Amino acid sequence: MAAIAWTDENTSIVTELFSEEVGRGNPSSTHLNNVGYDEVARRFKDKTGISLKKSQLKNKCDKLKNEYSIWKRLLKQTGAGWDHTRETFEQDKEWWKKAKIDIPGCGRFQKQGIRNEEHLKVMFEDINNDGSDHWCPTSGDLPQPAAEEDLVNLEGDDTIDIDEIDESPASSKGKRAAKVVGDKSKKLKTSQVMQEEIKKLGVLAERTQLSLESYTKKDDTCTINSVMDLVVECSAAIGSDEHFIATELFVKKEQREMFLHMPVIEDRLNWLKRKYMAKYGRSDPI
Repeated sequence: MAAIAWTDENTSIVTELFSEEVGRGNPSSTHLNNVGYDEVARRFKDKTGISLKKSQLKNKCDKLKNEYSIWKRLLKQTGAGWDHTRETFEQDKEWWKKAKIDIPGCGRFQKQGIRNEEHLKVMFEDINNDGSDHWCPTSGDLPQPAAEEDLVNLEGDDTIDIDEIDESPASSKGKRAAKVVGDKSKKLKTSQVMQEEIKKLGVLAERTQLSLESYTKKDDTCTINSVMDLVVECSAAIGSDEHFIATELFVKKEQREMFLHMPVIEDRLNWLKRKYMAKYGRSDPI
């Protein structure tokens, strides 16, 4: 079985195909079913000319799932700044050094965030759950509150502190009296923990606001009307094959985003041509 070079382009194509098959109802409990794998293999070959076996697709799916799992755990780190240019965390080396220990494998995201996140979310979260425990910095969705057992206990500790045992001679019959930690100590501990939690909430609120602003700005440029205007600008005239395939593709937001991701006009037009040929394989639409 020949190995395949999983370039960024090939990975982007296969994740898009995976997510589309999930949307068509072809997943099993954790992966695609046989129909889904066959369809991905067929369409991947149409787009790239590369033939893939089910085992190769499954291995790639497992690797993507592992990367996405690491990314999700990384997103749950508190007090982390966000770099909107690189789409990853803006932190110093010490922060990343600790993160690499806590979350093995996360170092791959130090210079660049995860790619194809929207497709990965469809692939793995839509199969297994409703995604309520995941926060995507570009989604604008606020993270859900932590489960009750994960919350910090603010009530203090009422156990006996061995270091506080009273050894004074006044103790009856020479016995050492144990002294319980007082309310003053508990209040001090509670106050410190509350201050730390408030500080974390402030950082999270600021990061969320920046993400919402970025999402809103991005969404304004991703409407069907604005993207179809760009289709005409890249020489895909109304009535052409390229304009026709755009009317089919851009009903889906992820297809519009992929089109906008290509800054060069010629690349956009060539991409539309390839999309048309991949689907119809002839000069005129049905």
